Amino acid sequence: MTAVASLDPATVTMVVEGSVSSDMAEQCAALGLRVATAPDDRAEEGSGTCLLVGEAAADAVRRGLTPPFSGFIGLGDEGLLGVGFRCFETVRAGGFSLSLLTRQTYELNTLDLLSEAIRRNMGLSDGKAADLIDICLGEAIGNAVIHGNLGIPAHLRTTSKGFERFRHVLRERLADPVLSHRRVEISVISRGPDFLTVAVSDQGHGFDLAGQLNRSVQSDAKSGRGLGLIRKICASVLGEDDGRTMVMTFAR
Repeated sequence: MTAVASLDPATVTMVVEGSVSSDMAEQCAALGLRVATAPDDRAEEGSGTCLLVGEAAADAVRRGLTPPFSGFIGLGDEGLLGVGFRCFETVRAGGFSLSLLTRQTYELNTLDLLSEAIRRNMGLSDGKAADLIDICLGEAIGNAVIHGNLGIPAHLRTTSKGFERFRHVLRERLADPVLSHRRVEISVISRGPDFLTVAVSDQGHGFDLAGQLNRSVQSDAKSGRGLGLIRKICASVLGEDDGRTMVMTFAR
């Protein structure tokens, strides 16, 4: 087993549960990442730049989001293909990241796992600030899965008949091997003692996020209220990558 603690701390190390395939080793080399195995599922203390890689079960994700790890990457049929560079850069900068396939994100209690990690890793106490982050993060993850990666329009859920159609389309698209293997990625990092930034990314077709954020939303609107709420709660909200990434900054 490679000793993770001896590796260059500026280099992200992928700690793989079980054996490392030749494809995985080649992908890590191409991305400039170190690779190690951890039969006991733990990185060495003090490494600081290790991401746990493996099958996306709740316990594994929780381990990856707990120090000494700095995040978790759920493996799919194509290994690390599609993992965004923001995940690695966030870890290098001292934050933590989570990268899951769409179906993994939908089936796991992703919000609960991240909420727990934000409180623990960022020293955020339970209370109003933490609860507001949870609200925004839940909305952003839901949008990334449903509207981003699965491409389901918001208007389907505005009527009871439409909601039945929505449920049918959701099941259908979660079973689609292409759509279900798109990734949802969440990166969290401190911005000094007073602010916390959370970026949520999808791999859909993108949309005019800036335009949507600048729109005024009526209280009785059938859709769009989630983005309006995020705009009110956050210290700042930015869209990147043609709307595929929402960057939310919160006051602690």
